[in-house]
Amino acid sequence: MARQKKNAKLTETSAVPKPARTQKAKQKPKPISAVERPKTSPDLFSEHHATRMASALPIWEAGNILTQRKHLPWDNDPDGKLYYARDIGDGQGAIHFWVTENLEDEHPATLAGAAALAVIDTFDIRAACMHLIYAAHAAQLERPWEQELIIDDRQIEAYLGLKKRTDKNRREKLALIEELVKQPCKITTFISLPTQGRVKGFTVEEGRLWHIMGTRYHYQQDLFGNKELTGMTFIVKPGLWARYFLNEEGKRDRTAYHQLGNLPQTLLESVMSLWQHREGAARLIVWLLFKAQFNRQDPLNVQTLMEVAYGNQKIQQAKQGSEFRKKLASTWDEDLLTLHDRGWSIQFDAETYPLELQPPGFGRDEIQRPRGFFDRLLAAKLWITPAEDWQTEAITATTVEEHEESGTTIVEDQRLTGQQVKMLRQSKKWSQRKLSQLSGMSQGLISLIENEERSISSENEQTLRQLFEQDL
Repeated sequence: MARQKKNAKLTETSAVPKPARTQKAKQKPKPISAVERPKTSPDLFSEHHATRMASALPIWEAGNILTQRKHLPWDNDPDGKLYYARDIGDGQGAIHFWVTENLEDEHPATLAGAAALAVIDTFDIRAACMHLIYAAHAAQLERPWEQELIIDDRQIEAYLGLKKRTDKNRREKLALIEELVKQPCKITTFISLPTQGRVKGFTVEEGRLWHIMGTRYHYQQDLFGNKELTGMTFIVKPGLWARYFLNEEGKRDRTAYHQLGNLPQTLLESVMSLWQHREGAARLIVWLLFKAQFNRQDPLNVQTLMEVAYGNQKIQQAKQGSEFRKKLASTWDEDLLTLHDRGWSIQFDAETYPLELQPPGFGRDEIQRPRGFFDRLLAAKLWITPAEDWQTEAITATTVEEHEESGTTIVEDQRLTGQQVKMLRQSKKWSQRKLSQLSGMSQGLISLIENEERSISSENEQTLRQLFEQDL
């Protein structure tokens, strides 16, 4: 398999070739005083509170790896390497992930056993934020599988809300930023996707999700000749996955996908502020970012969400001991309240998640939980959706085809949402009554759908899509 030449770290003024492997050559080159920083990719949140982001399955699952770490079902592949796999299309396809310590080669050797687990152990939930930042910058590129994104410490500091942190000095912040930049680049993936709809199946050979092509270190020299590190610029290239999941031209030709989602800056700041004290809530936020954009209509199962937040092992412990049950249930209640306080909308299924199971502040008044509550809680269902302003901006940020003449947008490969129905109706200058007459649906049902108070059945969705696609 072809390998790229190993990358050299760059000083501010020029590239320094990789030295020979001698003890002396391993020493870092002397810093050079910086005069001007290189031009970076455009800022993500300069005009809006949210931005477009690559939202394909490889991006979602890599986020899960960085947040859930050992809680995922890692296994040994036929070569003995540790990997995490997710089936696609009832087992007709799959996506595999490995980890590596090598940050230089495009196709690095991946790790097995204890060495792989050691890398996974170092993964930091905050690195998932860096991964999402890469995904957003990649969405700005026309051909991201051929292009590079350039970001510096000042942008990252702004995205993550690190400017507000007073507990770290400048050097400590730069060290943290560099570590978070590296971690998503330690994940490699292989993708085999079956034919889906009008897009034929394809295979993406194993390679990096993100590749650090170079790092520039910026120094400042004082009057006494002392040099101090003041900043860094990172050059990152998306992996080959982008050719198949972030390819607008390929989407038109039905040879690839162009899957975009929505990344609010407040989400990054939430994860950064919650990761240490409310780790489960931080994990849920990253997972729900993707889940809510793929499907906001169907309810979520509590056990699934708990596995994301705490791992299956803690759930099994809770099943075995009453103290574990009480502690885990209390943690779950507190994490739901945390999400609510951060702007997420939480709606409980009346049949499976009655008042006596709901967290204090939502429904339950008594501290005492009913007998057998934990098994009922695991089977309960609820809806967790982003804040309204996130949803509104997501309409323009998700995967769409735009009709140039009418301005109508039709969302492909995703379930219609109530907000999208309202937007499409208004773009055609139809009243709810007019849409009711055309679709055969009651005006009251349309109103409930547009207000996100009623899910859209498959039959009604097909009817609505056919109506909105007319005249295209």
